Amino acid sequence: MQKMLHKSFKPAKCKTALRLAIPRIKLMKNKREAQAKQLKRELAQLLESGQDQTARIRVEHVVREEKTVDAYNLLEIYCELIVARMPIIESQKNCPIDLKEAIASVIFASARCEDIPELKDASKHFTAKYGKEFTSAALEMRTNCGVSHMLVEKLSALAPDGPTKLKILTAIAEEHNIKWDPASFGAKESKVYDDKLVRLVWFKIGYFYRGCQIFSISF
Repeated sequence: MQKMLHKSFKPAKCKTALRLAIPRIKLMKNKREAQAKQLKRELAQLLESGQDQTARIRVEHVVREEKTVDAYNLLEIYCELIVARMPIIESQKNCPIDLKEAIASVIFASARCEDIPELKDASKHFTAKYGKEFTSAALEMRTNCGVSHMLVEKLSALAPDGPTKLKILTAIAEEHNIKWDPASFGAKESKVYDDKLVRLVWFKIGYFYRGCQIFSISF
């Protein structure tokens, strides 16, 4: 079975897939960077007009775009490394230790970066070389699978926390020369929460009061 796996591996085709992936990654990276810049300009306008709450929500889009750009930078490096070391990959039966992170990370990203289809093609070639178990381990992030933890974090859909949002919004305000007080942002956040809490309490009191009236009338 192992011999059949290695025979079905086509190093030239795998190399071609990765070479095609590199310009695609660069293209998508430039597109994401442009989107992030546009989003920052829009956020600056929101801060300038006092729409802090809307800015707080939309800043998540900026974080997502910038994280994706960072992920693309990593993938570009991995693809270039694998292409350069393809003769070593072809000559060795098992995945070289110093290339495991790059190969496993490309496999992991192939299922999460649909705008770079060449990664899926490369992943299929690695499956032919190392078997389905190796590929599944990377895709499922199993222990010692080799996938870069930084790449996993950059491709994560986890929303940024409050301090991170505040830090980014502050940087955007400074970049666009907008006078914006970060302290007022926290105060507004607190006021909105307090207002909502007060409305909720009065709603419950009113509901309870009406309930008591109905009970007394029916009694």
